[in-house]
Amino acid sequence: MKIDARWLSQKGTRTDDNRDHGGIAGRHGEFLAIVADGATTGSNNGGYARAIVEAVVDWFAGTDDAWRHELMQAKLREIHQALRKSFPRGSASIILFHVTDKGSLTVLHSGDCLLGRQDGQVHWQVKPHTLANPLADTPLDAIARSTTRHLLTQSFRSREFMAPDVLVEKKASGTLLLATDGFWAELTESEQEAFLGGGQSTAPERDDRSVLQLWLSAEEPSEILLDDGGSTNFYVRSTAPQK
Repeated sequence: MKIDARWLSQKGTRTDDNRDHGGIAGRHGEFLAIVADGATTGSNNGGYARAIVEAVVDWFAGTDDAWRHELMQAKLREIHQALRKSFPRGSASIILFHVTDKGSLTVLHSGDCLLGRQDGQVHWQVKPHTLANPLADTPLDAIARSTTRHLLTQSFRSREFMAPDVLVEKKASGTLLLATDGFWAELTESEQEAFLGGGQSTAPERDDRSVLQLWLSAEEPSEILLDDGGSTNFYVRSTAPQK
């Protein structure tokens, strides 16, 4: 499978640092991507998000363990335990994406980072874990408008390990997005399109906003092509060619 990846990230106005981080790794016909959004409250959640991304990418690139989502769940628990001492109040949302050459897709997510399919417009495939939708199947636009969406019912928080939700598909193709809430909740559809085209938000009050855009071509030979879009906070480990 050929994968074109583009990372776009813009710092918000609510913290001194951009707390959105992303990363990718490739190995033996498999591809892994992760996006983490450090919580706005707390002094070092950007560092926490970065540490999660680097730990996941380093593990995947450096092991020959056969992929299973149960294995990734166990590895996330191990990473969580290892980071607790350095980040005792750490809190972040994460979404992790794994695809094989045959197109088999697994997504693990915890918090308010989302997976979307793009085909002229974005169709979001999972729902965030927030107090705006704890039980009811609330439309995403209503969640985005709710003041309670910032209160997460599940995340990758250091004080307790919460196993991520899992989405599995037998065949994935086309254009997919891994996005933080600064993208899906704060931007209109037209603003999202502009951001994906390289435009930057000028809103005076805004969250960090980031999206990893992935183009999957199942019929082409294994290759990963990366365009970081000039953005920061992106970590790569791959033996595949990059542009």
